[in-house]
Amino acid sequence: MYNLDHILVALDLSEMDSFLIRYSNFLVEKFEPKSITFMHVMNKYDIPSEILSSLDIDESLSGLIKEEIQEKVDLDFKYQDRVSTTVIAEEGVPTENIIQYTVDKKISLTLMGKKIGYKGRGSIVRRVLNISPSSVLLISETSRHAIDHVMVRMDFSKISEIALKMALKVSDYTGAKVSCHNVYKFPLTYFGQGNKENESRIKQHMERHGTKEYQKFMKRLKLDPAQITCDFSLDAENDEAHVHYNKALINGADMIMVGSRIKSELTDVILDSTSEKLAAVEKNIPVFVVKDHKRSLGFLNKIFD
Repeated sequence: MYNLDHILVALDLSEMDSFLIRYSNFLVEKFEPKSITFMHVMNKYDIPSEILSSLDIDESLSGLIKEEIQEKVDLDFKYQDRVSTTVIAEEGVPTENIIQYTVDKKISLTLMGKKIGYKGRGSIVRRVLNISPSSVLLISETSRHAIDHVMVRMDFSKISEIALKMALKVSDYTGAKVSCHNVYKFPLTYFGQGNKENESRIKQHMERHGTKEYQKFMKRLKLDPAQITCDFSLDAENDEAHVHYNKALINGADMIMVGSRIKSELTDVILDSTSEKLAAVEKNIPVFVVKDHKRSLGFLNKIFD
């Protein structure tokens, strides 16, 4: 689950492609994967057949687009002689083709742009995030080619354990500092009281409780909470993603690591709203969504059987 040997870069033929290809250089330098694939999937319904038939094209459209992508890769990707490199352009349903490729090729990390949307349909990223068995890293055009501080969303669950272990793996590759951040809410019975003294006392109590939970969590993993610190923040406006993002900005984190929550029912194989909001376009810090590969594959098998 924690290896980063096979990387897929999802392209959409926009200006974002060049940023993704250049960022993939950084990933190769740091993670030293065995293979990297640059892939674009054309929705077969994007271009009406009568328009295609009227064009004087000797090659297939997918062939022409593959040549265009290859030119971008030749221009911006520096390590074709260092890592097995594949360029793919094909027709199909983007989400299905991307996910099927991650399964067939045992992709461990899918790199996507926060503005990638296949002609504006941002649902592509959301769907891949929801059900792809590979972990997903989302970057924007302004993302730095650096991983110096990884902040892990912490709620003391198995999902947080998976995210923390991936953050430590990334730290092994990059030397990045790892920290954790827990966001809590006041018990509902205390909302609306308007008593600042009571609120301060409750906040102190919640953070003491969180500290104890974090110490137990770290003890279970045989990790030192003094070495990997955890901050605690109140979510006063029911927007956990905003609180996490602000804390990352304040602490100088250049990557947010979150675990992907999967519930037991097939209808709930979806990313939780906090992770989805963290992956939103307007947030420039890269977001690394860690997947439980085995469990995600199990759900996919149930869906497509």
